[in-house]
Amino acid sequence: MSINTRPDPDKLLALIRTDEGEPASGKRRGRLKIFFGASAGVGKTFAMLTEAQRLHTEGRNVTIGVAEHHGRAETLALIDGLPVLPLREIDHRGIRVHEFDLDAALTQHPDLILVDEYAHTNAPGSRHPKRWQDIEELLDHGIDVYTTLNVQHLESLNDMVARLTGVWVKETVPDAAFDAADEIALIDLPPDELLKRLHDGKVYVAEGANHRAAENFFKKSNLGRLRELALRRTTERVDAQNDALSAAQGHDEAATGDKILALVGPDALSSRLIRHTKRMADRTRAPWSALYLHTDRHETLSPKARLRVEHNLRLVEKLGGRVVRLNAARAATAILGYARHNGFTRLVLGHSHQPWWRRLLGATSLSQKLIERGAGLEITTLNADLETAETPRDDTSGWEVWAARPRDYLMAAAIIAACTLLGLPFRNLTDPDTLIMLYLIGVVITAARFSIGPAVLASVLSVAAFNWFFITPYYTFTFDDVSYAVTFVVMLITSLIVGSLTAQLSRHARLARKGEAETRLLYDLSRQLSAVRGVEAMGEVLVRHLQPAFEADIRLWAGERQITGAPLSDAKEIGARHWVMQNHHIAGRHTDTLPSASGLYLPVMAENSPLGVLSITPRADDRQFTGADQLVFETVASLIAGAFQRARQAELAETSRVESENERLRNVLLASLSHDLKTPLTVMNGSVSSLLKLRKKLPREAVEELTNLWGHLTRLQKFVTNLLRMAAITSGQMRLNLEPYLIQEITGAAIARVEPQKGARQIRTTVSGQLPMVQIDGALIEQVLINLIENAIAHTDDNGIITITLETDADRVRVRISDDGEGLRPGEETRIFNKFHSGKPAADRDGSGTGLGLAICKGIVEAHGGMIYAKNNPPKDDAPTGASFIFTLPIAK
Repeated sequence: MSINTRPDPDKLLALIRTDEGEPASGKRRGRLKIFFGASAGVGKTFAMLTEAQRLHTEGRNVTIGVAEHHGRAETLALIDGLPVLPLREIDHRGIRVHEFDLDAALTQHPDLILVDEYAHTNAPGSRHPKRWQDIEELLDHGIDVYTTLNVQHLESLNDMVARLTGVWVKETVPDAAFDAADEIALIDLPPDELLKRLHDGKVYVAEGANHRAAENFFKKSNLGRLRELALRRTTERVDAQNDALSAAQGHDEAATGDKILALVGPDALSSRLIRHTKRMADRTRAPWSALYLHTDRHETLSPKARLRVEHNLRLVEKLGGRVVRLNAARAATAILGYARHNGFTRLVLGHSHQPWWRRLLGATSLSQKLIERGAGLEITTLNADLETAETPRDDTSGWEVWAARPRDYLMAAAIIAACTLLGLPFRNLTDPDTLIMLYLIGVVITAARFSIGPAVLASVLSVAAFNWFFITPYYTFTFDDVSYAVTFVVMLITSLIVGSLTAQLSRHARLARKGEAETRLLYDLSRQLSAVRGVEAMGEVLVRHLQPAFEADIRLWAGERQITGAPLSDAKEIGARHWVMQNHHIAGRHTDTLPSASGLYLPVMAENSPLGVLSITPRADDRQFTGADQLVFETVASLIAGAFQRARQAELAETSRVESENERLRNVLLASLSHDLKTPLTVMNGSVSSLLKLRKKLPREAVEELTNLWGHLTRLQKFVTNLLRMAAITSGQMRLNLEPYLIQEITGAAIARVEPQKGARQIRTTVSGQLPMVQIDGALIEQVLINLIENAIAHTDDNGIITITLETDADRVRVRISDDGEGLRPGEETRIFNKFHSGKPAADRDGSGTGLGLAICKGIVEAHGGMIYAKNNPPKDDAPTGASFIFTLPIAK
């Protein structure tokens, strides 16, 4: 196989995991199947319920979350026999609204749940504004979902559907959610059959609804166009899946190498432009981004226009594009520089007709500048020719540049009046032309302090005031010298140019100061967070920096412990915080999850591990958080996560240091104690053994006492020996005398050593195939086998069976010691090898076990480069069948 056509293992693994509903993280994600059609009435819900009934009869755990039957008898018949989840009641302005109960579905956790109408908008007060977001949460919890969708509800086709049918659909689903579905079932019906169903009352049961629908949306021409869109969109998805499969198998992908950049703004045309870019990217399989240029003009936008900017940028994210915000003064230069630097091949932008006065002045539009300078780039322009009742009016004309508060215009007039008062005492002392500079100063002050609108007013008022007060005859708008007409024109033009340039520079300075303030905030926050220790001190630093900067209440949680701010009392706020902590996504104010909450809640995460939650609650109810604000908040949350992680690592390091020191002292103490005990114990054991040799001369009671004492001394000697061996292992002083051995011989010697202890128990040995020699310290591995066999004897009945299995495993020899006792308790598989840990409950211990045998086995095996572990044997007839202890040893080379 050629290296160029070899399948990509990573892509193949991703496809397998996707097919099995398992993401790369290992946590199973539910599978989504969408029953997709051109319009209502084609039979999507009917097909979904039919499939659900089939799966239910096969034993699948199926539940109906929402099924919109619209009173159709054949649909109602398919619901019978399937469990139905009760809907949740929401009180909205005194009206009881029934919605899908997401929490009940998560609690019940069926294998498959049916949730009709993917694009449905939830009632205010629901966790998510849209039903497709509810379904995403179900999928994240491993629940499979069936749902239905019409083609007109796809976000990227929204404007096209409006242009084809004249109806603007408000409920939409992001294309990214549609494309992420595991299966799309196209439910198709010819327009004539659909119109017949509509006429027969099988689409809408309400009286008169069929007739109204046929006259409006359900025209034959509309249905044909929608059907074409549905077929085309399904084909595009199938092509994308085939390309992904071909790429995974090593074939060439159907990629064009294109990279598309759309330019968006506050105008109504931008939403149509974004959807057009998305469709273009889907057709060419090209990545795409949307650029918003944050120039000084942004500061002059009305609040409504700024909200529209945020709406357009969120639309980009919903459609799967990447949002880019760029600060720049020269729009065309910045756009072309960014596009070329980042490898974009296409620019998509809107084009509107220039006002007559701009054409008269010879001004060039942005689209014309880009076309003239964009050599090497393919540039697509869209005209604002779509006008429907639902299209928002474009109120972002150039007049917004002139917008200012009435007080600003009054202040401009006051400044010109002050300049006039300053000049009046010098009217008869100097040439009038000299006093023109006073008015230019007034225009500059006005432009620097306010916007261009007040500056223009100041320019006009300065010319009028100069004529009225300083040109003879005074207090009239006439003049004796005709040359003053030229003076007035030059004065007006000069003041307008100076005023506009000053206003523009002032806006640039404000924009730079704003960016500098954000950078300074993040820099100071980062520096001070790294300088303090403890989460409480970090919370104080956070409040001190963020609270005055955003005029908001700051709350911070480290895990479940609140660090800063007043405790939450509102159920919405508490629910938002808990949801963020559990799901690790942003929620709350101006988001798609719990948007009715007053605060914005962000997860504080490091290395995909949740550390806490950050909350920002503005003190003004009408305060809007922009996308730029959210980026700052996410950066702050990232800084907090890094500080938390450093604090946790420092705490762990300190704990590890203390534990290491304690362990070292403990080992020194054990070694010293063991050495001091070993000699007297040996002497005592020898003395008792000598006395037992004279047992015929001693009374019977004395012999029994000496026998018991000898047994206790023997166990104590063994314990001390184990302590010495354990101290050698933990201190790293154990030396291995490695030699090649046959593991069968070592096993036989170990069995012979435990023969007096086994009683009536059977010890069976099984050798699988021809075993190679192992490179081991024979005495130490024999001790491992003795300890494991003694452990099996201790946990097996008198008539039990112990099996020793020897087999080859690649470059290792694997040894398994199995018993038929009660097995290990849950969680004992790893703790069983800890020092001084006994596998028996405290009430069942007879004092014979020290809890060191298995710890010594672990140390010896790992010193040989092997591994040791324990597990329960597979149960038979729901009854335990004992445990197995397995270890591996390297084969001798």
